[in-house]
Amino acid sequence: MDKQNIKESNNLSSPFGGHGAFFILFVLLAAILFIRLGATPIYILDEAKNAQCAREMLLRHDFIVPTFNGELRVDKPPLHYYFMMAAYKMFGVNEFAARFFSVVMGLLTILVTYNYSKKLFNPFAAFCACLVLATSTQFLFEFRLSVPDPYLIFFITLGLFSAFTWLKQNSISQLYISVIAFALATLAKGPVALALPGLCLLIWIIWDKKWKAFFTWHLMPAFILLASITLPWYIAVHKATNGAWTRGFFIEHNLNRFSDPQEGHGGLFYITIVFILIGLLPFMSFIGEVIKKQKTVFQNDLVKFSGVVVAVFVIFFSVSSTKLPNYAMPCYPFAAVILGSFIASLLNGEVTSKKYPQYILLAVLCAVPFAGYFIIRYETETLSISWIAWLTAIIPVGFIYFLLINKNTRWQKIISAIVILYSLLNIILLHYIYPTLYRQNPVSKTIGIVRQSPVVLSYKIYNPGYNFYLDSNINKYNSLDSINIQLQQNPDAIIISRKEFLDSLKTLDLDVIAEHRDIFELPTTIILKKHAKF
Repeated sequence: MDKQNIKESNNLSSPFGGHGAFFILFVLLAAILFIRLGATPIYILDEAKNAQCAREMLLRHDFIVPTFNGELRVDKPPLHYYFMMAAYKMFGVNEFAARFFSVVMGLLTILVTYNYSKKLFNPFAAFCACLVLATSTQFLFEFRLSVPDPYLIFFITLGLFSAFTWLKQNSISQLYISVIAFALATLAKGPVALALPGLCLLIWIIWDKKWKAFFTWHLMPAFILLASITLPWYIAVHKATNGAWTRGFFIEHNLNRFSDPQEGHGGLFYITIVFILIGLLPFMSFIGEVIKKQKTVFQNDLVKFSGVVVAVFVIFFSVSSTKLPNYAMPCYPFAAVILGSFIASLLNGEVTSKKYPQYILLAVLCAVPFAGYFIIRYETETLSISWIAWLTAIIPVGFIYFLLINKNTRWQKIISAIVILYSLLNIILLHYIYPTLYRQNPVSKTIGIVRQSPVVLSYKIYNPGYNFYLDSNINKYNSLDSINIQLQQNPDAIIISRKEFLDSLKTLDLDVIAEHRDIFELPTTIILKKHAKF
């Protein structure tokens, strides 16, 4: 055992963490992720389309062609659909089932981060890395959504950790684990799951001069294994759709997203950095101290490799034209390893830190209730419940009280207070505020009316959340003449549309029976019915 590993092994005696502490953290995290998982309606566009697509594939017993509202959906490969279909079989078609395996992926991501970090670094630093993830509001939020990102994040995390272990220890079994993980990640979101991890590993091979391991004959069967897992479905869907899925996915949802902002999700190059800085709070508040103490923080090879991973993802998605908070999230476990290394060193007394990180965090916590109140109050559909934002005020008040009575306390107590208070904030946000807010959406408010009609039509655009709560597809029309023909045949039909098309729809002698703004969005959903004649 070298000197570095001896030093790292000695850190196991820290009173703050260890194997038992990780078990407790894991159980608490599972509770936070699973409790009230189905309380929030399926409403967000991505959630609605992914959850409904899996439902339609299950109803058709089709494992090849993804559809939404009976039309080909080219947005994503099928892995998350398969998991959702399995959950629907187990729990029925509901919100909990749609999100169940997303939570499982989150727990597995934490488990993989801990297990690899404790072997390649030490258990205490691994525990601290998991603390970073377990307190991140964005991390918890993402793994409670019925979207493909939880699956992508987990399999990229597993793939990179195992590939690094292969290069570090020349473990062939880890090479094959990484290949299987990257193959499944490719079935979760496409070629980005190979390109970015591949670039990370190539940079590390050059940096660490691992050419001997790289040129092993095992790469050939590994490549064959990768192809045998990924290619069958891509070939099958290409044939089944006469190439339509292939063109739509690779051109529209890959090349075009990189070259041009899609769906209004653009932004300046630094917005990706801002997403990560906010997304990994509370412990990202220590980033200034991490940079100052980089010589101590980056002594371990795993931490150095983690720095490469973070840099690659940040640079790529900073250059990409389409920018979303979740795009760079596969690098979060590795950013957590870096932050966890610093936190472990801080708690072990190997480094010191100024107190400003706790004041940055206090400023953020103080801003949360005020920002939340004005954002909720500005939205007309949630105006009446804007008071719920003040529930989060207990967190900054608690932190202020803690700081006042512990002016010269040790970092162990401060970190413990941060973990407890931020976990309480996440529980308030995820278990009460978020579900309460999203129950004010137009789908939830009008689905009872919509279900009363045997025929549901839509004009131009409608909220996709309706599909998940209806037993049949919504007939979509783009011309007034086609809508009028349907109304003649089905005078009791319900029409779902948007307010921007109201003037033209009124020419068909229709009454608006419900009107609600899509919360935190620009459009307003309207429900119309043919004017009753007495």
